[in-house]
Amino acid sequence: MSQPTMPKPARKHHPLRLVLGRFATGVTIVTAAGDSGPVGLTANSFTSVSLEPAIVLVCLDACSRSGQAITRAESFVVNFLRRDQRRLSETFARPGQDRFAGLPTRPGRTGAPVIEGSLGHVDCRVDETLIRGDHLVLFGAVLEAAVTPEAADDDPLIFYAGQYL
Repeated sequence: MSQPTMPKPARKHHPLRLVLGRFATGVTIVTAAGDSGPVGLTANSFTSVSLEPAIVLVCLDACSRSGQAITRAESFVVNFLRRDQRRLSETFARPGQDRFAGLPTRPGRTGAPVIEGSLGHVDCRVDETLIRGDHLVLFGAVLEAAVTPEAADDDPLIFYAGQYL
């Protein structure tokens, strides 16, 4: 059985990317307890799939080492960011640095890091992983979901047309 070929990265100014950028999305940080410690990355391709059973979907760049590590971890947390957490989103979007340095986290039900002060989170067991195009598609069976009480009335961080709003 042959291994799937990892896709090439999408071009920054691909026409479809420019059109799809006109769809406003929330911003999340997906985290996991990796082999060598916590891993995480910024993702805005997230959605609820089903309430019964509770399933969510997140898409991660297939070329990203962090995305591959999250897939191998077999569980992950999706942390929903507040409007004032733009810098945190930018940190987790850049490769090659300790993204967790000084960041207050606690282990979720699966052991994956929950970012303290985020709007809320879902903690999931990987239910299925697909490679589609240039992304890893993770379906997560939700084991825990919570709104952060002190952030419940805060506004979300939104991404639209290549910019944070």
